[in-house]
Amino acid sequence: MDTLKTRAEFKRVQKGRKWVTPAFIMQGLARADIESQGPRFGFTVSGKSVAVEGEGGRKRGKAVDRNRARRRLKEAVRLTFAEAARPNLDYVIIGRAVALTRKFEDLLADMRRAFHKVGQPARSDKENNPAP
Repeated sequence: MDTLKTRAEFKRVQKGRKWVTPAFIMQGLARADIESQGPRFGFTVSGKSVAVEGEGGRKRGKAVDRNRARRRLKEAVRLTFAEAARPNLDYVIIGRAVALTRKFEDLLADMRRAFHKVGQPARSDKENNPAP
């Protein structure tokens, strides 16, 4: 499984299609370079997304929670990408708090559906509003 490494790669994928689930947000965008054939993935889980209110009224996500959410999302991608992900696409998975508690079977089903939705070609206005 190839991964996205730089901030520029993550920012580029923001311009593509997006699908939102309770546990994560998936973004996807086709790559221009043809040399690498397989899909690439980037994972991010922020402290705010897994935050709980701690002492002093500060909401902060602990590293343990962020890493656990990221590991669960990575495993869901590993189990589903071979059958569902399109080659030559870059995907970014943004973790949410529900990723910590969602049943893993539901997480896998969400992942398959998100791969399907993000991998569809963009609709043009001509398809939506054909000229008479």
